[in-house]
Amino acid sequence: MHSSTTKVLTLVGLSACVAAIIVKYFTSLSNKQLGEFNADPAPVTTADPSKVGKSYASIVAAPQNAELGDIEDLDSKCGFCRPEMVDKKSPVANSIHEYKRHFFICTGIAYDQWPSKAYSATEALEKFSQSVKKFEKNERAPALFNGTDMPSTNADSFDLIVFPENVKFVGLTNQTVEDVLTYFQENDGIGSNFPAHIKVETLSSKYLFVCAHKQKDERCGYCGPILMDDLRKEISKRNLDNDIKVYGSTHVGGHKFAGNVLVFPEGHWYGYVTPNDVNQIIDSTLNGDIIQNLYRGGMGKKIEKPEKK
Repeated sequence: MHSSTTKVLTLVGLSACVAAIIVKYFTSLSNKQLGEFNADPAPVTTADPSKVGKSYASIVAAPQNAELGDIEDLDSKCGFCRPEMVDKKSPVANSIHEYKRHFFICTGIAYDQWPSKAYSATEALEKFSQSVKKFEKNERAPALFNGTDMPSTNADSFDLIVFPENVKFVGLTNQTVEDVLTYFQENDGIGSNFPAHIKVETLSSKYLFVCAHKQKDERCGYCGPILMDDLRKEISKRNLDNDIKVYGSTHVGGHKFAGNVLVFPEGHWYGYVTPNDVNQIIDSTLNGDIIQNLYRGGMGKKIEKPEKK
């Protein structure tokens, strides 16, 4: 990429990051983790403290003391101007595994509060996840499970969203989530034999889930919040708040492709997303088109993996 383009991306990343930090700071003045159940395990990637003045976490925690140099340095280390984004990109196409269904657990826990193993964030979530883990393997219809910061309807239970069915199961307990997942082990969709005691709500909006799992990888922790902020601002600017919802997601796999954005109910996966792509992401979400240069693959789609030599 030419140096001029790199400078533009750096400036965009800086301005967006500064805006996100300011918003977080003033929010904290007024107001005072789950997903990778079956994702490939990955170590936490942390920037070298000898090379980075302050970590992303420390800058967010104390924005009034943050220096632009620290933020710019982070952008070049784990943000939108890191080497793998600028001139060492890996091919994004076919970079996910084939699967048929995607579940999102509504944790109600802020994305920046998810530990590395997000399901251990609270005792209730950990127990709920133990029920979910029993159903990770489904050879007939492989599924993925992630957590989102979307709140559940009730404080003493969890909501579970599923695509491509595009529905939310409301108020699930450790037992009733097993009833739901047992059903999907044996059925291809929601039919007349679906458990009558489960409350089901049909979803009408489009959903953008952005990986923001900071404790899994700083690239996701840096890029995710900036992208969510920019997406929400542009969506509001276009008066599309009821049409497109944006939420944080736990680790989806492929840290090197951060920013990772997943579009539902279609199930499109995008990698290497930058603030410059926000308008195109929104446009394609509305019209159903695929952004080929960012497209990692999709739910229910054939994935062509290169043969191992």
